[in-house]
Formats: sequence, C-alpha cells, structure tokens
Amino acid sequence: MPITIVSGLRARGHDDIRRRAVSAARSALRDRRYPLPRVQRSPVQRTAPAVYFCAPDFDVPSGGVRVIYRHVDLLNQAGIPAFVLHRNADFRCTWFTNETAIAGSRETAVGPEDLVVIGELAVSLLRDRAPGSRFVVFNQNPHLTWQRVPESLVRAYASSPDLAAIIVVSEHSREMVQYMAPAAPVMRVHNSVDPRLFFAGEARASRRLTYMPRGGRGEVDQVLGMLRGRGLLEGWEIVRLQGMSEREVADCLRATTIFLSFAYHEGFGLPAAEAMACGAYVVGFHGFAGREFLSPELSAPIEPGDVLGFARAVERVMEQEVREPGWCQAQGSVAARAIAREYSPTRESEDIVGIYGSLLAPG
Repeated sequence: MPITIVSGLRARGHDDIRRRAVSAARSALRDRRYPLPRVQRSPVQRTAPAVYFCAPDFDVPSGGVRVIYRHVDLLNQAGIPAFVLHRNADFRCTWFTNETAIAGSRETAVGPEDLVVIGELAVSLLRDRAPGSRFVVFNQNPHLTWQRVPESLVRAYASSPDLAAIIVVSEHSREMVQYMAPAAPVMRVHNSVDPRLFFAGEARASRRLTYMPRGGRGEVDQVLGMLRGRGLLEGWEIVRLQGMSEREVADCLRATTIFLSFAYHEGFGLPAAEAMACGAYVVGFHGFAGREFLSPELSAPIEPGDVLGFARAVERVMEQEVREPGWCQAQGSVAARAIAREYSPTRESEDIVGIYGSLLAPG
C-alpha cells in the first residue's frame, strides 16, 4: 500500500493535521522496516515471573539490539527467566553468534508478575498497555527520546505508576533522563565489551585507519577530505566498517592503528569503546556519553561537530606515529586495559541481575 505524505495545508488548524499525517506515514514506513512485537497480556500468571525485552525483527547490525540479547543471556545465566520478545517466534539476529532465548509475541501472553522492557524508540507499544501492568523503559540513547515519539507519550510513561524503572547505560544518560523526569526511578547499568572478541592484538605492521559511517552526519567526508587535501592519507589504508559481522569488525579493529569516532549524540558510544578494547588509538567525537572513557589520557576526544579540530587531531597523531613508530599501539594498549577494567562482563552482570532481581521481587 503506497504511503502518501499530506502537504500544502497552510491554514490555521491544518498544520496539526499535516503533522499528524506525516507522523502516521513515517510510523507506517518504520513499522514495515522495523517490525515490533505486539505485547499480549494474560490476567493469570501461568509461569515463573520473567523479563521480556521487546526487539524489532530487524537483522541488521545494531549495538542496541546486541545489548538486549546480552542482557537476556545474563539474566538466564543467573537463573532469572528472560526472553527477547520478537514479533515472529522463528526470528533471530544472525549477524552475531547467539543462542539467546527468543519468544514470539503471537504465542506469548505476558502475566501480571512479568516485566516488559521497551526501548526508547518503541514506547508507542505502551499505548495499548492495560493499566496495572508494570514495565521498564530501557533508554540506551536519551538523545533519541523525542525523535520518533510524541512528547505527550514520553511524559505519560515517565509519570506512570506502572513504570518500574528507566534504565540507562551511562552517567550522561542518567543525568539527562533524571533531568527530564525528576520523579522517575532511573537506574544505570554498565555496558560490557566482550573480551573474547574485542581484545588487543599483536604488533601492527601496516598503518590502518578505520571508522563506522552511520553516525557521521556528513562529518566523515569533511574530515577525510581535509586530510586528503593535505596529503596526509598517503600510505594509510582506510577501512569503512560496514556490512560486517561482529567478529569481522573485531578482527579489523585489532589490526587498526587509528579509529575515527563520529559519534554525535550517544547514550554510550560502544564502537569507540570496542576499538579501544582492541588496542586502537581513538580520535574523534565523544558524543557526550563517551566522555567517561574517551579521556585525553587514553585518546584524543573532540567536541561533537568540530570537524577542523578533528582533522587537526588526526594529523597530530599521524605525525607522532611517524616520529615514533608503534606509538599508537603503545597508547592503545593502555586504553585496552582501562576498558577491560571498567566495562567487564562481570560488572555488567552484577548490574543487570541486581536491578531486575529487585524489580521482580514481591512488593
């Protein structure tokens, strides 16, 4: 069915109609691209209380979905029943290896003692929620909170008596969400970087510069264009990390000299943390949330949007590497140890099990 965007309505009162029509059209398109589960409720609790994480049937690399799968695994390992709730029971993300517990929304009825976890971009699912059914909003990037969701709905869920918690993944996110909803229970979990995949490799013989393009907003072309204009990229291999599996990305990062971070407004900034864990020296935007690990002692953080400062910082690092071959790897090794210490699976597991264990406890 074709989607029609209503336009040309300029009279007073018609602007709201136009906005609603555009919003509805965009929602329809998004629902086709990112099919979300429809939560069915049961008035009777037929199983032990469980946690259901809603996720789209969308098999394209997404750090947020990867985190959801990991949280489900950690809860099940701790003996707390948990599932990724997809629309289709036979759907599973295939771009990373997993045996995560999956439930299909058509076959699953959520009981009154269960917890439903909904991402910040999927809170429209709360519109059909029955009063008295508890839920969690897992907000992995508060900068996206109002981009696809009406402000009225954000205010409604943040003040709902059925809101068990808003869970975030960085101190920046916690501060932002708590400022937005001062009365809401906001809890922070620490993301982990998988040490089985993202670890520092052996000595790098070549000069490799890598980046992920999806967060760049055009800054990628500007920064690389300035560097090319100064002749600084000659002798460097430039690799765009796109269309790869998680393992392929990790393998490429272990052979990376400098990783360029184009994170703009982030809830955490996992790609930069993974690059640091692999021993790459990171230059680029901290995305605000990344300031907690992209420190000047471990990397070259740049204020988001400062493309000139970005290019100059890359030039300084390249010149240092020319003067002192292996400098990037030596600095990257220090950063890798810091990431392994601060963002370990053990710490993430303790956060997740502690939070959801308390939320599921009677009373």
